[in-house]
Amino acid sequence: MITCTLNGKKYTVDFITGRALREMEPAAKMYSRIVALSNAALKGETPEDAKELSIGEAMDVMIRWFCILFGNQFTPDDVLDHYPVDRLMHDIALALMAMQTQTTSILDEFPTKAAKTETPAATA
Repeated sequence: MITCTLNGKKYTVDFITGRALREMEPAAKMYSRIVALSNAALKGETPEDAKELSIGEAMDVMIRWFCILFGNQFTPDDVLDHYPVDRLMHDIALALMAMQTQTTSILDEFPTKAAKTETPAATA
């Protein structure tokens, strides 16, 4: 079972449907474009299609797929209004990668929690 909690309400799916697999292509392509643009930026490059991609468009495509993953039990507006921004794109990417590698059994609860980091020891 996979759960997603938004605004205090828990949504569950017992399994990922074929529809989620069928409809993931636009979100997977968008994620690939974002990764390519990020990698190019790290190298100081600007790909030609960089101007054609807006953050809003990328988020909309990926969030629509995330809603499909949960059987459209919630809307893109619910995600935009109630999903923690520091986990949003990471979590969608995690779900996409799990689908692509057929390892959906790793998916459990959304939003995921960030790994805890150790607090640096105070120096005297």
